[in-house]
Amino acid sequence: MSFKASGKSIDRLAELGSDEPIYYEVFARRDSRTPLTHIGSVEAPNLELAKARAWFVYTERKWLEFCIVPTSAVISLTETGERKKIKEV
Repeated sequence: MSFKASGKSIDRLAELGSDEPIYYEVFARRDSRTPLTHIGSVEAPNLELAKARAWFVYTERKWLEFCIVPTSAVISLTETGERKKIKEV
């Protein structure tokens, strides 16, 4: 999909990296003694924008470490060992 603005053609697929957003889970720790904790999620069309959105949304606290992981890479297991979807999209 593309559109024209001021005589210039913008290819949204090339600019955004994808037509569909990718969901990322955000983890952080305050200091070296605390475990990584899930603090939220962001959606973005690519990794670079996901990093920017995570920093913008979740930096109200000072974090020692800050990580994002594509939701598709997270494996959730139940007591029966079945894999479950963690987010409906």
